Amino acid sequence: MSAGSHSIELAVAPAAVWEQLVASGRRDWYYRLTPEGSFLNGAHIRWISIAGGLAEESDVVDVDAPRRLVLRTHFLFAPRFDAAPPHELTWDVSRIEGGSRVRMSWNADGPAHHLMQSQGGALLQGLRLAADPSARAELERLPEIGEVVVRDVTPDLVAEYQHFFDNVAFRDFPAWQDCYCMETHRNESDEEADVRTAADNRRDMSASIQHGKVTALLAFADDQPVGWCNYGETTHLAGVMSRFKLEPAGQEGVGSVACFVIAAPYRSHGVASKLLDAAIERLRARGLRAIEAYPSRGGDNTAQANYRGPLEMYVRAGFEPYKELERNIVMRKSLLA
Repeated sequence: MSAGSHSIELAVAPAAVWEQLVASGRRDWYYRLTPEGSFLNGAHIRWISIAGGLAEESDVVDVDAPRRLVLRTHFLFAPRFDAAPPHELTWDVSRIEGGSRVRMSWNADGPAHHLMQSQGGALLQGLRLAADPSARAELERLPEIGEVVVRDVTPDLVAEYQHFFDNVAFRDFPAWQDCYCMETHRNESDEEADVRTAADNRRDMSASIQHGKVTALLAFADDQPVGWCNYGETTHLAGVMSRFKLEPAGQEGVGSVACFVIAAPYRSHGVASKLLDAAIERLRARGLRAIEAYPSRGGDNTAQANYRGPLEMYVRAGFEPYKELERNIVMRKSLLA
C-alpha cells in the first residue's frame, strides 16, 4: 500500500463542505457517480456510473460530522482496478480563517494509488466548485475579451498546451480533467483506456505534439490560451475513426474536426467559430476534398454535451448533414470550391 494526499481551501464553512461529501444524487465532481446508501458508520455504499453500471463499492469505516469521513473503497470500473484490493480514502475537513481546508488522503495499492495521485487534485477542484460560490464566480462569462489569435499547436507551444489543460480547460467540469485530448488519438480498447490517468494522457499527448503527430489549434486572448480545437486528416485520428466506426476507404481526402474546449469565461464570444474557420482553411490548404464534424443530435445545451461543436455553428459555416448516427450527426462541407 502507498499513501498520498491532496488538499484545498474553500471560502465556506465545514458544514457546507460536509453537505457535499455526504449528499445524495449524482456528483459531477466525483467521477460523475451517484451513491446508493447512507454515509453512516458501518453502512455500505454502491456508486453507480452515468451509464448505470456499478463503478465502486464503499464501506463506511468512520464518520465524525462535519470533520472526518473514512471509506474503504473498491474500484470496479475496469478489470485492472477490480483485481486490486480495496483502498482507504479519508476526507478531513478543518475550519480555517475565512472558510475550510479539505484534505483528501489515501492508502492504496498500485493502480488506485496512481489514479488518486494523478487526479485527486481535480476531485478537490470539483468539490470546491460544487460547494463554494466564489469558485463559480471565477468562471462567469466575461462581458468583453481581447482580440482572439489562433495559433497552430507546434512543439514550441507544448508549455501553453499543458498550461491550458492543467489549469484552464476544465475548471468548470473537473470530471474531465484527465482528458488532455488523448481521446481523439487513442487506439486502445475501452478497458485499456479506463485505467489511463491524467498523467498518462498529459505525457503521451505532449510527446505526440513534440514529434509533430498532432494537428491542433490554440486560441489566445488577453495573452492567455483560452480555446482548443483538435482536427486533422480523419484517417490519422484513431479515436475519431473508432468512435464513429468510420471506414478508411470513405475517409480518403477528408478531414475531421474532433473537439473544442473553450475556457468558461470566454464562451459565447465566437472563439470556437474562429478555431473552426482556421481548421477549415488549413485543411483546404492541404488539398483535402472535404471536412466533417460530429455534433450531438441535441437535447442538451451544456458545454460538455457540445464539446464536438454545436450543430448551429457548423450550419453557419456551410456544413450540411451527411449521415445520422445514434447520438451524433455527421456534418460535411466540401473544400473543393
